[in-house]
Amino acid sequence: RVDDLEVALDHAPEPSPGLPGLARALHRRDVLAGFWLFSLPAVFAGVLEVLVPLRLDDLGASGAAVGAVFLVAAAFESGVSPLAGRLSDRRGRLAPIRIGLAGAALTAVLLPLLGTILLVAVALVFAVAMLGSFWAPAAALLSDSSEDAGLDQAIAFSISNLGWALGHVIGGGAGAALADATSDAVPYGLLAALCVATLAGVISLGRSAPARSAVAP
Repeated sequence: RVDDLEVALDHAPEPSPGLPGLARALHRRDVLAGFWLFSLPAVFAGVLEVLVPLRLDDLGASGAAVGAVFLVAAAFESGVSPLAGRLSDRRGRLAPIRIGLAGAALTAVLLPLLGTILLVAVALVFAVAMLGSFWAPAAALLSDSSEDAGLDQAIAFSISNLGWALGHVIGGGAGAALADATSDAVPYGLLAALCVATLAGVISLGRSAPARSAVAP
């Protein structure tokens, strides 16, 4: 029994750094980047989920048609995510995110200008597919940077969930309020600006500290 106890103590997990460790980690540029790369697509998705159905309704789309468009968009997103994960394994964590940011910025500019149900539907599907390119590489980036900061993966997962939840709430609420006070072009324009600014930051991050790729099996 003494031997068993010694073995158990030898394999006991290291204590979690807790909130002090989390606070230290959030001062790291790479951890903050991972948090933001979960928050930005969530903000974008929140805006889309409010403004696009209203726009489609204004153009004469039925409720069933709106639901079908979002269903197709979700299917495309589910297909893009694993592809983005494979690309991030081969080309680095930031490669698919750069593509997603560029595509999302372009779509944000175009969405308020489109005047037919078909064009708005296509733009929505494309936007959601671009946002889908964030999840796998952003999760891997946050996992890598959290490990480097001494955080366990449970805290990294919590950071990603916090980024998504805050972004989604802010995007839906603030986006709708801003569009109601001005026009749809204003929140979409802000999203485009955020995507462009983030793209510049991602390029800078990649140059200063290239993201590591997962080891191929």
